[in-house]
Amino acid sequence: MKLLLVAPLPPPVGGIQSVTVNMINYVEANQTDARLTVYNTSHRLRPITSESKLMRLYTGISNSLKTYFDVGRIMKRDMPDLVHLASSSSLALIKDLLIIRAGKRRNVPVVVHWHFGRIPALRARKNWEWKMLMRVIRQSSGSVVIDDPSYGALIDEGCANVSCVPNPLSQEVERRARELQQEKPGRRKGGVLYVGHVLRKKGVYELVEACTATSLVEELVLIGPYEEQVRNELAKIAGARDNGRWLVFKGQQGQDQVLAHMARFPVLALPSHTEGFPMVVLEAMAMGCAVVATDVGAIPDMLAVNTETPCGICVPVKDPATLGQAVVSLMSGTGKRELFSARATERVLEQYTMQKVFAAYTGVWNQVVSSKS
Repeated sequence: MKLLLVAPLPPPVGGIQSVTVNMINYVEANQTDARLTVYNTSHRLRPITSESKLMRLYTGISNSLKTYFDVGRIMKRDMPDLVHLASSSSLALIKDLLIIRAGKRRNVPVVVHWHFGRIPALRARKNWEWKMLMRVIRQSSGSVVIDDPSYGALIDEGCANVSCVPNPLSQEVERRARELQQEKPGRRKGGVLYVGHVLRKKGVYELVEACTATSLVEELVLIGPYEEQVRNELAKIAGARDNGRWLVFKGQQGQDQVLAHMARFPVLALPSHTEGFPMVVLEAMAMGCAVVATDVGAIPDMLAVNTETPCGICVPVKDPATLGQAVVSLMSGTGKRELFSARATERVLEQYTMQKVFAAYTGVWNQVVSSKS
């Protein structure tokens, strides 16, 4: 199968980029039926920590137009059997629709891979984004969503061409997770880890406020890019306890460094206001962290919080008090952290390996190509 993968690659580092890299590495390392051509859609103009709506609009339009024209030329030149298009919705929906129509003109089916977790919320609002999303899904040859709530919302809306496939763990992280199961390293007592862009919408303000309220958190390490103003504001909040010496900014780190921190820290917190399928949660689970995160996107499914064997804790968005209680419950020495740690690693290695997820991708592609013929 000649497959054109239209998706972002690092830099910057992010969830969609990680999935793209994992897919490429798996195809290169294993005998599969897919022959990949990759078109990189990463933004080159916007700073990764920018939250400016004007900047997002300008770079989004520029990037979308370039992607549309470039992908159209590649389809005309190579005539792939299928296009797999990664999307995060919003203004990118216009680009998605144009690429789908370009594919129809050339009899090339397009599968859209939705990397965001706001679909149920959009359905409730019935706004322009929801209407545009429905238009794209119904004109595409297939859609892949990453969480059960999104899948349920689209099925209830009558969308029959939708599949739910979780994001995969990379083969390298899987290997390190299996090694870690044998080594059983000691963990940093009183340590809490955050990995991601240090932005307000990622819940870092609530996290610092929650950790300020308990001396059980001896060290909170924030890994990820940040603006100096954000650092100063967070340091001011942390200064209410022990002059804030327990708050550590590490900046952007490579994957080896991130995984080393995950192997050493007992708890990872991700109190984002919105998420799709955060790879940082998947990797932290693999590396034996007990995870505290907000109940958004696929996170409740990932942590199995509504089952008899949960492997983490979900808390409401923008609720530092409940977030703090969850962190304390894992730090208090009751054995809950160790139990969640073991369950988390076992769950990831059973359900989220690249081999298992790639088989699901292949199933979607084969079904779409068979329908075309």
